[in-house]
Amino acid sequence: MGTGPLEGITVIDVSSAVAGAWVSSHLAEMGADVVMIEKVGASDVMRLTGAIVGDQSGCWVQMHRNKRGMDLDIRDERGREVLLQLVERADVFVQNFRPGVAERLRIGYDDLSAVNPDLVYLSVSGFGPDGPYAHQPVYDPIIQSLTGMTEAQGGDFVKSATADKTTAMTGANAVLGALLARSNGAGGQHVEVNLLDSTLSWMWLDYFWNESVPDAIPTPSYSEWYSPWKTTDGWVGAIWPADDQYARVCVKLGVPHLIEDSRFATRQARIRNSNEHQDVFAKLLGEFTTAEALTALEAADVPCAPVLDISEVFDDPQVKHNQTVLTHHHTDVGQIRTTRFPARFSKTPTELERLAPAKGEHTDEVLTELGRSPAEIAELRADGIVG
Repeated sequence: MGTGPLEGITVIDVSSAVAGAWVSSHLAEMGADVVMIEKVGASDVMRLTGAIVGDQSGCWVQMHRNKRGMDLDIRDERGREVLLQLVERADVFVQNFRPGVAERLRIGYDDLSAVNPDLVYLSVSGFGPDGPYAHQPVYDPIIQSLTGMTEAQGGDFVKSATADKTTAMTGANAVLGALLARSNGAGGQHVEVNLLDSTLSWMWLDYFWNESVPDAIPTPSYSEWYSPWKTTDGWVGAIWPADDQYARVCVKLGVPHLIEDSRFATRQARIRNSNEHQDVFAKLLGEFTTAEALTALEAADVPCAPVLDISEVFDDPQVKHNQTVLTHHHTDVGQIRTTRFPARFSKTPTELERLAPAKGEHTDEVLTELGRSPAEIAELRADGIVG
């Protein structure tokens, strides 16, 4: 690895699925040397998620680029010894075992910090290290259910691993904070994030209100802003939370008399009467084509856009201008499209330097860097310690 603001940082990742593994994805995108460890003889679930060619799925290709892959049995004592060698020279360690598992494997924070006191050790869990739910299995929809997100979608799940992704971004930010603290003399430390806290924190901007005011209303109203508008030939997304925006929309849609309508004249009124507001404007916009609706809404200077399907996203003018979607050749999969890292650094630019690894692709390379001889590597492989 040679570019990005995290050049020179080494990360060991023994996590699986999304919430832990996407932490190291962010770090890898910014130039860290990430060694991701998979079980010998078993594929990570994300290798099997989405369209699959060989041992590479669509999710895997996107999530694990710029990483090196190693197969290692960390439950075996010899495999654990290899892991400790890796940790000795690492800056960050990431794991998302259920609480207590890392400690039973003797790779908990106390174990690894004894080997490397400057290590930033990140634990990712579903509910936290302890408590009534701590040892329960969990996936993203369970967290959506517990945090009010499902209710906010009208009783349905967001069709994306929202809780996992939110937690991964929280974890990546926390790791960067811990690395900064280390550079300021704090040394290594244990950082813990979990899906429940991360998602509830993320949702709280929508929940917060002053509980001392009896008739206070949480804002924004989901029914008012988080539903698209049907047109004669498609859908548009548009919102007008400010009073002046609402007035301009009324004028451009040909209903200026609604500006002073007491049900909608202020933002609080529109929130209180959100169902009526939705019905009135759904009927109005339902008489427009998508192009006509966007013309009127753009003239009103309010946020608006067509609702695109994924195939249309690639041809969106702003997406093309930003060069957000990259096309490159994957040696195993063929021609693929992927997105660039969303942050852009003027002095330490990021690059796609490695394709997502095939299973165990870099095992020999990493072991050689640790000083293991070809004969030692062959013996470890023959004994099933590495794959």
